[in-house]
Amino acid sequence: MALMNWSGQLRIGIGDFDKEHREIVDALNALQTAVESGNQQSVTGPLLLKLAGDTVAHFKAEEEMMDSAKYPGMAIHRMKHQHLLEQLSAFLTRYTRNSARMDTHSLNFLRDWVTTHIQSEDMNFGLWLNEHGKR
Repeated sequence: MALMNWSGQLRIGIGDFDKEHREIVDALNALQTAVESGNQQSVTGPLLLKLAGDTVAHFKAEEEMMDSAKYPGMAIHRMKHQHLLEQLSAFLTRYTRNSARMDTHSLNFLRDWVTTHIQSEDMNFGLWLNEHGKR
């Protein structure tokens, strides 16, 4: 069973961001498959690095749009992005030094963070953009 299922509850109404969110969901599901099959280093490492890179690029695009649209919640949203990136960076550092393994707890943390962030912060941002004709 997939770690996450894409659904309407994850759509924020901004096409590019919805597409990127779906790609992040797909990456998390690919990570889960790799972890369950025991491919810790050979497959999981590159998938984890790709997820981190995609997340950085996605956050940058969101923040650029927030800045250009003068989104009033930008400072808090950016701070939440930074917090997750710090956690991802610390995990990647431990992972690349072979002192951490991707496991169910790590996957669940990422799934829960992504779900909560999209359904709260990103949803508010998407609604604000649509209401103010800023898309």
